[in-house]
Amino acid sequence: MRLMKKGFVGLILGCVSNSAFAISELWLDRYAYDAIQQGFNKKDISVYHKKRGDLDNYPLSGYADYRAFLFDLKNKTPEEVNQFSKEFADYPFSVSIRADYLNALIATKNWPYLIAYQTELPRDQDYQCWYYTAFYHENELDTAFDGAKLLWLDGESVSSACNSLFSYWDKAGERTDNMILVRALYAVDAKNPRLITYLRKLASTVDSKDTLTEMLRFYRQPEKFTVFFETKEDTQFNRNYVQTALKHLAKHNINSAYDKVSFVQSHFSFEENELQSTLEFLAVRLLDTKDPEIIQWRDDVLERSSDSVVLEQRIRLAIRKTQWNEIIFWINKLTSEEQASYRWQYWLARSEMKLGDTESGETRLKRIAGNRHFYSIAASIALKREPRFPIARVECNKEQLEPYQDDIDRVEELLALGKTYPARKHWRHVVAKENQAKSAVLACYAKKKHWHLFTHEATIRGELWDYIYLRFPVRYWKEFSRYGAKYNVDPVTLLALSRQESGLELTTKSPVGARGLMQVLPSTAAFMAQKYNLNYRNSSDLFDLNKNVAVGSRYLSHLLARYKNNRAYAFSAYNAGPTMVTVWRRAASKEIDIFGYIESISFKETRVYVKNIFMFEMYYREILKLEGDFLRPSELTNSI
Repeated sequence: MRLMKKGFVGLILGCVSNSAFAISELWLDRYAYDAIQQGFNKKDISVYHKKRGDLDNYPLSGYADYRAFLFDLKNKTPEEVNQFSKEFADYPFSVSIRADYLNALIATKNWPYLIAYQTELPRDQDYQCWYYTAFYHENELDTAFDGAKLLWLDGESVSSACNSLFSYWDKAGERTDNMILVRALYAVDAKNPRLITYLRKLASTVDSKDTLTEMLRFYRQPEKFTVFFETKEDTQFNRNYVQTALKHLAKHNINSAYDKVSFVQSHFSFEENELQSTLEFLAVRLLDTKDPEIIQWRDDVLERSSDSVVLEQRIRLAIRKTQWNEIIFWINKLTSEEQASYRWQYWLARSEMKLGDTESGETRLKRIAGNRHFYSIAASIALKREPRFPIARVECNKEQLEPYQDDIDRVEELLALGKTYPARKHWRHVVAKENQAKSAVLACYAKKKHWHLFTHEATIRGELWDYIYLRFPVRYWKEFSRYGAKYNVDPVTLLALSRQESGLELTTKSPVGARGLMQVLPSTAAFMAQKYNLNYRNSSDLFDLNKNVAVGSRYLSHLLARYKNNRAYAFSAYNAGPTMVTVWRRAASKEIDIFGYIESISFKETRVYVKNIFMFEMYYREILKLEGDFLRPSELTNSI
């Protein structure tokens, strides 16, 4: 017994000793890594050469190698850089080093290497400028000047990186006054009168300067359309000019623009379909007209359209007016592929059933029911079936994760060092290379580690739409339950709306200033606080979990009360404001149901937003094993 006890104690001490050794070794690695990084920060590579051998087993050693490779990057050949990217393909810098190397080549004006390395047009405008500049210096003038023209024809300001390229182009006589005038038309489209003023200084002839002066006057006084164009000759430039001008007028006064169409068509000789896109631009702005003559003109224009975005706007008008024959007519103008979408199959089915062809309609609905899509659920409701949808699941065991262990170690070490952004960047790089099944394994691992942002990244990049248990974490349930009970809002609704608004991230801030979990605007918070005596002081409070949920849930409760618990109206008001809900409801037929209301919302963002929250509620009820209707009986009609 004593021998067994002694051996057991020895085993424990051995394990502790091994563990302590591993921990101390990790800290030594971290110390060496930090020393190397400090050396790099001081532009001293000698520390790297001295200590690199200590990092052979350290997860982040590759990041030290990357910074060492950057040290003399300007003297590296394209072949060396490509080889480095290949060797370190598991790291995100294998991609980002492209920008590092291009910057080095630009700084040293190494044009042959730039062309050899950058074998296709870059996406970034700065690099596009330098790319074509390199061709100029290598005497490939056709390519350089074609690129200059491409970059020049922009209604916005172009990067200063293009200045030298444009100068070469100009000196070669390629930047003609016609090019200046054409760019001015782009500036009108882009609502950029300052660019027109700038272009006037570049024009070489009095006629061109006068045209640009006139263009600037027209931009500011579009109502004088006829005065500006009644003496214009029928040239290609003037045909382009008058179309740009007509669209500009339409943005200010659509009825006035419509009145000018006959003048434009009689004064200029357009080729077949040359004017079509401009007429469509006007037609979609006349969707709400009540004038029978304009309605006929508008629909004649739209019948000739092949633009799905334009045609879908006309379909939504028919839905808004519950014109079932019209719905079928306009959907049939789409391509076969577009018609086959769940959305348009649903509306074809609804229209057929309303017009008496119940068999065809139900057949369509049965084909789309049972899928994970808003209109698949709508089809089930129309068929009086229980909505069902596919749910994918995944396990992530040690064997499945083995191929990713090195990358997992790197991510975990970056997180341990407090480097969250580099860790997320590395994770995105890993997931981006994998197929759906392997992305699901990685998302599963991230969920087990409670890496919420990493799980989200994996589900998005892996397109794991059916993996709802990965896509929809149940976070802050206690707070949603507390304030939901306090303000009489279903906590599932609060959870689903917050998932849509912020991805359940507390520090989210939108471009328009909405803050926090429920993306509350400071102005809305101030209004709610004053009206309902809430504990709210300033906009920074909206990054506090409890204060954000308190204000957001109170606002949603306020909207639900306003719309008699109709979530579709409340959600669309939360996103676009109550004023727009009033506009959309007034424009709709009295016979429209809630599916028609949602589809006829004119803002795509709000349509998607409302549909998403209904779907998210359904997913969360599945995850939480809670009962609840997709749409309540009282919500299915459009009345309040």
